Amino acid sequence: MNTIEKVIFDLGKVIVKFDPRNLYNKIFDTPEDTDFFFKNICPWEWHIQQDLVYDTKPATLKKIEEHPDYKYAIESFYGRFQEMIVGIYEENLKIAFDLKRKGIPIFILSNFPGDQFDIYASKNKFVNEFDDMIISGKVGLKKPDAKIYELAIKKFICDPKKTLFIDDRPENTESAKKIGFQIITLDKPNKLKEYLKEFTF
Repeated sequence: MNTIEKVIFDLGKVIVKFDPRNLYNKIFDTPEDTDFFFKNICPWEWHIQQDLVYDTKPATLKKIEEHPDYKYAIESFYGRFQEMIVGIYEENLKIAFDLKRKGIPIFILSNFPGDQFDIYASKNKFVNEFDDMIISGKVGLKKPDAKIYELAIKKFICDPKKTLFIDDRPENTESAKKIGFQIITLDKPNKLKEYLKEFTF
C-alpha cells in the first residue's frame, strides 16, 4: 500500500455531529410528528439537493408553497439549521490536527449548502485550520459525483493513490475509490483511530 501523503475529511458524522432531530424535537410535540415531517414534508432527498446550491431560500419558499400548513417547520429547516449541528467529534478533530503537525496536509470535502456552511464557519474557526476545502454548495457539485473528486485532485494537488479520503457514507467512499483514492468508510465516528492503523503515513 502507498504511503499516505494527504488526507481529505468529510465534515458531517466524521468531524461534525449532525442530528436534524435535535431541532425538530423542539418544534413538534411527538417523535411521530417529527417522523412524518422528515418522511413527507422535508425528506432527506430534498435536503441533499440543497447541497448543490449556495442560497437555500428559493427551495424553502417553494416547499412552503407546497405545504403552507408547515410554514414554520419548513422555514426552520434552514432558518435554524445550525441547531441540527450538535457539536464536534473532538478526538477526530485532534487526529486531523495531529496529522497536520506531522506535515500531512489536511483538507475538507463536504456536502453542505453554501450559505449554511458560511454561517457555521463564521462561528467555528477550526475549519479554517485545514489547508483547503471544497464545499458542495459553493461549487455546484456534490458527492458521490465523480466530478467533485476530480476537482479535489486539482484543487488539493493530490495523487489519489497517496491520498486518504474519510467519509461516513459508503456511496461517497466507493465513488472516490473508483478514481483511485485510498478510503475509510467511517461507519462509527469513534472508530477513526482504529481504522487509521491500516495506513502508513
